[in-house]
Amino acid sequence: MTNESLGPWLRLVHVVERIDRTPYFIAIRRGLALALPLIMTGALALLLRYPSTAGMQQLLTEAFGPRLDDFCDSLLAGTFGIGSLVALYGFTDVLTSLHNQRLGHRVVNPMVAVIVVTSCFFTLVAPTGSDASPLAPLSLGHGLFTALVAASIGCCLFLKLCGYRLFRIPLHNLSNDTLVGDVFTVMPAGMLTILAFAILRAASMWLGWSEWVEALTTQFAISFSKLSNSLLFSISYEAASQVLWLFGIHGPNTLYSVQERVLDPAAHANVAAVASGATPQFIFTYGFFSAFARMGGSGGTLSLILALLLVSRTVRGHKLALFMMVPAVFNVNEPLLFGLPLVLNPVYAIPFVLAPIAQILIAYGAIVAGLMPKASFSVPWTTPALFSGYAVTGSLSGTLVQIVSLAAGAAIYAPFVRVAEYLAGRRGQEVLASLLRIAESPEASVKPKRCLELPGDEGRMAVSLASDLEDALATQKHIFLEYQPQVDLRTGRIFGAEALLRWQHPFLGRVAPPIVVALADDIEEIDRLGLHVLSLACRQRKRWRDVLPDDFVIAVNVSPKQLMNREFYRNVVDILDREHLPPSLLELEITESTMLLPDIEAIENLKNLRKIGVKVALDDFGMGHTSLHYLRELPLDTVKIDRSLADVSPGSVNEHIVKSIAELSGTLNLSLVVEGVENERQLSRLSALGCGRFQGYFFSRPLSADVCLEFVLAANRENRFAA
Repeated sequence: MTNESLGPWLRLVHVVERIDRTPYFIAIRRGLALALPLIMTGALALLLRYPSTAGMQQLLTEAFGPRLDDFCDSLLAGTFGIGSLVALYGFTDVLTSLHNQRLGHRVVNPMVAVIVVTSCFFTLVAPTGSDASPLAPLSLGHGLFTALVAASIGCCLFLKLCGYRLFRIPLHNLSNDTLVGDVFTVMPAGMLTILAFAILRAASMWLGWSEWVEALTTQFAISFSKLSNSLLFSISYEAASQVLWLFGIHGPNTLYSVQERVLDPAAHANVAAVASGATPQFIFTYGFFSAFARMGGSGGTLSLILALLLVSRTVRGHKLALFMMVPAVFNVNEPLLFGLPLVLNPVYAIPFVLAPIAQILIAYGAIVAGLMPKASFSVPWTTPALFSGYAVTGSLSGTLVQIVSLAAGAAIYAPFVRVAEYLAGRRGQEVLASLLRIAESPEASVKPKRCLELPGDEGRMAVSLASDLEDALATQKHIFLEYQPQVDLRTGRIFGAEALLRWQHPFLGRVAPPIVVALADDIEEIDRLGLHVLSLACRQRKRWRDVLPDDFVIAVNVSPKQLMNREFYRNVVDILDREHLPPSLLELEITESTMLLPDIEAIENLKNLRKIGVKVALDDFGMGHTSLHYLRELPLDTVKIDRSLADVSPGSVNEHIVKSIAELSGTLNLSLVVEGVENERQLSRLSALGCGRFQGYFFSRPLSADVCLEFVLAANRENRFAA
């Protein structure tokens, strides 16, 4: 494709991305996701309540007795029956939290906002007639749209009023209880918000809004009746149903009067015609839409699952598809509608409407061309796809048309799956970058939980990554090492390599090592991670013993918490013994910028390791105020100058610091390595200051084990780095 042809598509992606990242749509996604456990349980109850065949119905009745229906109805009442209320709760909580995050402090307690908005919702939908069901507005099928509208208006109004001093009560010493104080502070704003909804309800009743809606629906059905059994009718009906679903309104249920006036009579007429040996007259029946336009449920969502399995590049996409497949095969699509979600999702709006219309056109074309009989048999709506095509037409050609329709729907959904993953990946990288800045900040290093207790997206990603890191450590997958060579210009040889931690996350790609270390620290897995890295490095150095000289050292970073573990010395010795590696080939690097004053246990571990031949290096030297203290207290072999000091211009502060460190290292008989050397100018200046050993991109980036070995052998053979 040319740049010109990609232009409109990229503009569309950017528009969708801006919409998708607004607080409103973020709150919608998270609010609906909160109801997912209920939805999955309700989907199972639906499958048991409405089995796809009479034989299955009989089997279930014989196995569980006649009370199975009551059991399923109870499950549905406790899941789908309160789904809209749960979505309202989640939406309000997330929107309020995002509002507080944007302002930089907690203006409104999310729990208080939830209570206010819940009251607004019930004020708006409370039944007035004696026959009205008080639970109907709480269900996903009947009340979700109203719940989201009430939450949107109520929460926005409440947060807006809370921003005015006039509607806030100053705290002073009103209460020692924080929650009570939060409630009293915003009480005037809450009362005004609820009162506004009461006035709105009274106005709607005075205007006869419910009668207007009922009249509009009836007129809508009459209009569709005039288009009965035409292609225009079928496309208009399905498009209207899908658009309603996009806004959280159960399309088929809302348009039930159309089904009652048009589709059901046509289906009965076709069944009667077949029974009498006549030719069925109608193409578009309820069975036609169930079998050919709603495979997997409204939106042809079985095609979306197929697209996820075929084109998704992430483990998450595949797992999501497999997880949703079982209910979707039986045409229960609520888990996808509210779990992905598809409701109010700008990314999937186009294919959600377009896919079933394309499937209607394919089935219609097959019937008109005489390739498939008309839908002339009645089957339950939970009849599985592929079998339903045969059952409703009485012909295998129905199944073949379903296969073609599924493929067409998957082709329509496929590019939007890629767009969704692209947007999710971009957002994920942005949050990762923010998380990296936090993990590397000096303030974070003194907190007991550097990442897990963060607010907003960073905190959520940290919790998710922590769980994934635990899995990666348990399976020992996706965690590996790269090696960055260390060069001695005085001999012209590469004398060692630093082993660098890498984590290839299945969905997010490379996760920066500072994040991995911070997360491992937070979940108290830093010892396990450190020993795994040490074991990998020693194993690799053992593999190199026959091809690299005996003085080639492998350097491994060690965290402060590892050193303070009294078992650390024993663990290192066990790894060296297991890998049959001489201690002199291992160097442990202590990160000076993150280590507090060493305690007795840490010093004892280092002294014992140094006695058996393990080398000790002080990393990031010159960055902390305790640098000289470490030189006096720790048993060291090497000092590594931090990369921030590598840029030494004539007369600069860095130049004086590096020169002093070089002289001090020589006096103390310590090896000196400068990190972060990126160009020849830096190298020349550092060499002039007395530095002889270096590490950085000027010589080599971190390399995989095999590539590093080839690089070292070639460089030493060619004497590439001779002064």
